[in-house]
Amino acid sequence: MRWGRPALLPFSSLMRVRTGEPVVALTYDDGPHPQQTPPLLDTLAEFGAKATFFVLTDAAETHPDIIRRTLAEGHEVALHGIDHTRLTALTGREALRRLRAGKRRLEAITGQPVRYYRPTYGAVGVTALTASRMLGMDVVIWSAWAQDWTEGPVDEIASRAVRALHPGAIVLLHDRTDDDEAQAAGALPTFSRADVARVLLEAMRAGGYTSVTVGELVNRYPEVRSVTVNRPRLPGRPG
Repeated sequence: MRWGRPALLPFSSLMRVRTGEPVVALTYDDGPHPQQTPPLLDTLAEFGAKATFFVLTDAAETHPDIIRRTLAEGHEVALHGIDHTRLTALTGREALRRLRAGKRRLEAITGQPVRYYRPTYGAVGVTALTASRMLGMDVVIWSAWAQDWTEGPVDEIASRAVRALHPGAIVLLHDRTDDDEAQAAGALPTFSRADVARVLLEAMRAGGYTSVTVGELVNRYPEVRSVTVNRPRLPGRPG
């Protein structure tokens, strides 16, 4: 990773890259899921597409075989959190503790450094930005999404992602939805994530688009970052 430029913007998040080429990074949050993730990996392999999976450490420890398969097939594994707790609701000290523990536990499974972190709910605050940078991770958000955290027809969900595509996009998708509010309402989605990926990848192929990992994307093209302008609070202080 090119740390020189991000260091100039210490309270910034990667959201996309600058390019006119039809290339994006498909990213998947909240997994791994024993029923959803393996068929999704099958579909990605069929299309020769690579993706970055922002996983929950608790789920990764429950299904380490899926994590190992994900890496073996050329995808990237990154941190989404220990679980789906919103870190902006915690003190700085607790947020740092959870990030450190989540990263350490995930690296014990992957056997390699975790380079990227995506906050749950996309809740980006200076505490998480500071803590993740201290731990050697860059914060990644997104510039396109499918809104696939609610139930709906596969074609409709995929079409939202297709309409949002643009060169250099980081696309937010999910191979599982681990949202407290959706669970409380009994409204967790049941559609096939692999089916959504198939429709999306077919449309991408028709439009000349390819998908690479976040790491590959930032190594090829200049980064576009979103800057947090709130006054920073140091980890260990309420924030």
